[in-house]
Amino acid sequence: MKHFIKLFSLAIIFCLAGCGNERNSAPDSHSEEPIKHNSIYYWKTVFEIDSTEQAFIQKHNIDRIYLRMFDVATKPDFLNGTSQIVPIATTRFESRIPNDVEIVPVTYITLDALRAMAGREPEFASLIAERLLVMSSYNECGEIKEIQLDCDWTSTTKKSYDKLCKAVKDSLSAKDVELSITVRLHQLQETPPPADKGVLMLYNTGALKNPETYNSILHIDNVKPYVKQKQYAIPLDYAYPVFGWGVKFEKNRFVSIVSYDDKNISNDENIRYERPKPEEILEVKTLVEQNLGKPASGNILYHLDDSQLKNYTDHEISQILFN
Repeated sequence: MKHFIKLFSLAIIFCLAGCGNERNSAPDSHSEEPIKHNSIYYWKTVFEIDSTEQAFIQKHNIDRIYLRMFDVATKPDFLNGTSQIVPIATTRFESRIPNDVEIVPVTYITLDALRAMAGREPEFASLIAERLLVMSSYNECGEIKEIQLDCDWTSTTKKSYDKLCKAVKDSLSAKDVELSITVRLHQLQETPPPADKGVLMLYNTGALKNPETYNSILHIDNVKPYVKQKQYAIPLDYAYPVFGWGVKFEKNRFVSIVSYDDKNISNDENIRYERPKPEEILEVKTLVEQNLGKPASGNILYHLDDSQLKNYTDHEISQILFN
């Protein structure tokens, strides 16, 4: 706990030093009908957008970026023989936030960290929410209308995650900021944690380490069993993959994820190359919308990386984004 507080306090100091340089915030407006967005995730530890990625944002009218700010994990405290919950992999900002783009700050919470929070969820809820808001202010991310928690919670950790989400949501309501959560396919069968809305993650749907898997990033057969209900208890947007990778095996034993361009294998190794085809993504999109309805505010791409996005045409990207 003391490590998290120390790092959190440093973020507060940085914010106070830089508060005079915030971007102009958009005027606060709340309409009865949800505003439709074209959105994209940014999932790197350095926020740096090159000219090609900037052009992509403008060409496809991307007006919202879900930006990973840090992860919440555990590290050993050898002195006390325990584990400390700490923020790690904090994003460093090398580029300014693009004009007219809303930022949704995101944190990923590991299962080990969630388990370690048991009984102290409100304490960490406050630290997580404030650190996200402080980082957003210091890095001139504009008006924050929403923050997002990302966690692959399970039935055994759901109670703790519910408490964490409720405490975060309660703390944000006074600031007029909404809480969104990521939703994995297996979590659709459960009552959602307390949140204003969610993002259904339609990627990494298969068994990555199984050598018999066709495509662990996305395949409709992995999605069908989970989207049979006609509604979900909170509004959902949908995130679709626009990336690829290689999954390396040695004698049918998983070794690692490698670059899609990696051809470096020994005699006992093989690489399963995965990249969802546009028609496969659109097939899943049709299935999901037929069962769960249209997205509440828009579709989301995962993620902003020109080396990945260049494998899809502008027309294909538009088909994925637009309703």
